[in-house]
Amino acid sequence: MAELHTSERQRARRFSCVEALHLFVVAHAALHWALRGAGLNSYGFASTPQGKPFLIDHPDLHFNLSHTRGLIAVALGADHPMGVDVERLAPPETYRELAPRVMTPAECAYMAAQAAPEDRFTQLWSAKEALMKATGLGFGLPPREIEFDGPAANLSQLPPEHGAPQDWQIWCQRLPGHWLALASQTSQASQTGDLCLQPITLTPQDLLSP
Repeated sequence: MAELHTSERQRARRFSCVEALHLFVVAHAALHWALRGAGLNSYGFASTPQGKPFLIDHPDLHFNLSHTRGLIAVALGADHPMGVDVERLAPPETYRELAPRVMTPAECAYMAAQAAPEDRFTQLWSAKEALMKATGLGFGLPPREIEFDGPAANLSQLPPEHGAPQDWQIWCQRLPGHWLALASQTSQASQTGDLCLQPITLTPQDLLSP
């Protein structure tokens, strides 16, 4: 907890679930590790009216966090908003309950035809959450207003005020027991497929400030 900023410690104290508290603390310590690796030693946090955090003195450096049991993700990028989401594979009952609420009819039809529809559901849900977080709206952008199609989950539809589908890069990766998704808004000129995953194993000592 000592490595976290005051605002992060205040948020951490609100957790009543020990596991959720542990994930929050480790994820935010990993964020500080990543920011130090990017050359930042002094920085402060603030949040937009919609609740998305940003770096006060470094507005061109965007970051996002996601964590679930067994996996933490930290996304860093320059110049363009981005979002990241990690999800444990959904059990069949979760897929059956939630898919009609958060997926479009076309997405539901596609996943129902798959041998493991819950796997496709988890892939699309992580992609939608990453995009919703990248816009800064979170659930203020209804997930059924976003649509992905094809095996690679290509973005095909979103509200026009957030740009055209081709204005976004969406990158999904199946991991053991999880799906991970990154979303970044970028110009056509700079769409070079530069979203990537860098797996890192950190020790508790790595997360401490030098």
